[in-house]
Amino acid sequence: MHILIVTRRASELSDFADALAKGTGAQLRFTNGWVNAKATLKTIPPAFVVLDEGLNGGPPLELARELIQVNAMVNIAVVSALGAEAFHEASEGLGILAPVPVQPTAADGAALAKVFRRFL
Repeated sequence: MHILIVTRRASELSDFADALAKGTGAQLRFTNGWVNAKATLKTIPPAFVVLDEGLNGGPPLELARELIQVNAMVNIAVVSALGAEAFHEASEGLGILAPVPVQPTAADGAALAKVFRRFL
């Protein structure tokens, strides 16, 4: 099982990613763009995807919509600066499992791992 993290700042997310991997037992794969994310979803579907902000091509919720069109069974978490209520409104109908803070920590990675484990 693997988790795909789509980000342009992999080194900044290392503590978060390490805790996520440790908490799920999953192998992590990183990519930095939409095209690669969609290609990976078609060829080697991950169990989960984490979409970061700041990607070329648009915001992570827009990419989530596109990924769901490629594979409706994909489980997604999204990095977002939106508050809980605004995030819920913006992501409604997308099946997003959880929001992730813009500057996620190891504790955020462990918390997301707990969410992901419910779907294993």
